[in-house]
Amino acid sequence: MTDWFKQKGIQPTKLVGMGFDGAATFSGVRTGVQARLKKNSPRALYVHCHCHLLQLACVQAANHTPGIAHVYKTLLTLWKFFHYSPKRAEHLKSVQRVLDLPELKVTKPSDTRWLAHEQCVKAVKKSYASIVIALETFYEQTHEPEALGLNKALSKKSTVMAIYLLDFVLPQVAKLSRCLQAEKLDLTAISGLVDSTLQTLHESLLPAANWVLELLDAQDELQAIAIIDSESITSFQDKVAKPFVTDLKENISRRFSSQDMIL
Repeated sequence: MTDWFKQKGIQPTKLVGMGFDGAATFSGVRTGVQARLKKNSPRALYVHCHCHLLQLACVQAANHTPGIAHVYKTLLTLWKFFHYSPKRAEHLKSVQRVLDLPELKVTKPSDTRWLAHEQCVKAVKKSYASIVIALETFYEQTHEPEALGLNKALSKKSTVMAIYLLDFVLPQVAKLSRCLQAEKLDLTAISGLVDSTLQTLHESLLPAANWVLELLDAQDELQAIAIIDSESITSFQDKVAKPFVTDLKENISRRFSSQDMIL
């Protein structure tokens, strides 16, 4: 390890901190990278990357909530459906042009970076009607079962509501992630940033949450896809939104409360 430092022109004695993810390869106290580095710099502090902790919190909460995990799989399948077929992608664009809607394409939800779903969810939400219509008309032309399956999945009330919920929740968590990566981050402010995010996430469970009001305002656009009333919203909040957001909040609180707020 000392030879490696010399080759790179690095003075190991000047190493004061290091941040990795929690994989044993890096975090292992005996043979992990951080343990090897400490042999040359005993005073160097190892910190589990806070952004990675946030990522893990999102992944675990999603995996524990079937209604959200299913939407993730649907989004990935939807991206593949259009991305790997210029014919399908052009069909979507033609539908968007006929409806006089922005020609937005479905972006890829990252397999490893769950917060990347933020942009994917936002794009699907803005193009929801055109995507559903494109899938329906494409199936009528080709009879491809995958188009029918995606159309049915996106036409479910639970999927529509999950997209609107995620479009509220993910930007809040992504905002915290970006704050934690700020070049001039005040370390003493991290606890406050986390608390503020937790409070905002809690507000998503209120009967008059922003995403609920936005969903109701979009009924004219969505009624051809799924008619969503107050009863279905209440049921969704109890069965999906509350478990997901509660689990996410608990994950964030647990992962950050056990950490020294040092990056």
